[in-house]
Amino acid sequence: MKTRILSLMLAVLMLSSASSLTACSESAADPAAEDAAQPTPDPAEIPEGDEAAPAEEEETLSEIEQRQLLPDNLPEVTFDGQEFRVLTRPGGETGFDYSIEIVAEELTGDACNDAVYNRNLTVEERFDTKISVMQSGSPHQDIKTFVTAGTPDYDIVGFHDYLAYVPIGAGVLMDWTDVPNVDLTQPWHNRSANDGATLNNILYAICSDLSISSMTFTYAIFANADLLTDYGYSTEDIYNLIRENEWTIDKMIEITSAMYVDKNGNGKTDKDDVYGFGYKIENPADVWMTAFGSKVCEITNDTQITVTFMTEKNASIIEKLVNWHYTPTAFNILSTDYEEQNYFLNNKLVMAPLRFFAAYNQLRDMEATYIMLPYPKWDTAQEGYYTNADDQFTVFGLPLTAEENIEFVTTIYEALCAESYKQVFPIYYDTALKGKYSSDPTTAEMVELVMEGRAFDFSFQFGESVFQRLCYKFRDMLLTKSTDLASAYAKVEKALDRGLNKTLKKAYKMEE
Repeated sequence: MKTRILSLMLAVLMLSSASSLTACSESAADPAAEDAAQPTPDPAEIPEGDEAAPAEEEETLSEIEQRQLLPDNLPEVTFDGQEFRVLTRPGGETGFDYSIEIVAEELTGDACNDAVYNRNLTVEERFDTKISVMQSGSPHQDIKTFVTAGTPDYDIVGFHDYLAYVPIGAGVLMDWTDVPNVDLTQPWHNRSANDGATLNNILYAICSDLSISSMTFTYAIFANADLLTDYGYSTEDIYNLIRENEWTIDKMIEITSAMYVDKNGNGKTDKDDVYGFGYKIENPADVWMTAFGSKVCEITNDTQITVTFMTEKNASIIEKLVNWHYTPTAFNILSTDYEEQNYFLNNKLVMAPLRFFAAYNQLRDMEATYIMLPYPKWDTAQEGYYTNADDQFTVFGLPLTAEENIEFVTTIYEALCAESYKQVFPIYYDTALKGKYSSDPTTAEMVELVMEGRAFDFSFQFGESVFQRLCYKFRDMLLTKSTDLASAYAKVEKALDRGLNKTLKKAYKMEE
């Protein structure tokens, strides 16, 4: 059964890296039909010794083996041991050590670590190079320092997506669309993130499969299957709601609000009790806007930016969220970053919004069985199930100082992305599937919905500056129990217009 789930999940991963998840799934939906469409060769025309047709051979290949067949089209060159230097973040509050995206120092027996080690060995031996990483608490600032000084200290720099506005605004990054060797149409580049962050045909902060965190930080709703059963719901009951387009925020609130248990019997809601839902109001709350199909802005023709935040729907959303979050027996508001992981692990939350990273890390030792679900829809009229990634996932910038060595830098970067697609991402899925929920064959179906609905809203890259925290507005209003969206928007509207008309136009070389 696990083999079948892994096969399905790897197929999902391949789709999620392509330019259009829906289009790709449609084109690959019926392999048998595609095979039937091919002409059957006349046996007499097959040369002696070639009886086995190539198509038949490919049918026996695993998804991982099929990935190996995709060429990266890089030049066959070597670089005499030249060092490829990457600057990135340390782990910090996310619990994720960002250096593992770049380097694994040795083989440890951990599948994810060893996949990175073997990826680097492949690239280093092929191109005669050495890959190294340094960490800094502020790489988004450091890049300004060494570029301004004209010293090529690092070849690429990884920084949090939400801090991309700092080096972009400083004008110290090259345009990824205008460099050799980087093919943005390849499946190891995240088309959803990159297309959304491309203005005036310029892309400064790139997302690819080298950014493991862009996948591990994706949010889903984790549900304790054992507790669901205790409250009269089978996992199939929840799955059917999702399949039948009935998994809405109202339905989820209805189900989870009835699951509160005063565990210690003191007549008060406290940390010892069991809640249907809960989290710390910060990062998970940022996903609701995406989950409900709302956006801060729309970008058309790569240059036209229209703010679409202030709507009646968003006003209704914040009112519903505030009422739910501040109903004591319906919601547990936690106090520290990512604390929901521990509460869920210890059976104190029936459902919680968690990053996929929890499956590789905190939940490995969970005794109860859990499942993963998409975020709910706003209503049944909503087209799909959507989610977002924690805005601390890595994007990579190409410093202006890399121009003098651009062939080397882009060759090694592209090779690392391609080999991450071939060697690293599949192993991360395999590791996740060996968790407590892997015995459930519907896992692949549910995670497919999550992956297909991933969105990477460009507004987060300028959320702290140009967009005046509109992408965080639901979070901010939940923290203050405010439901007056119109007033909150009016306070930032003028500054928003200035930022759009000056900062973005200057950064992306748009005409005034």
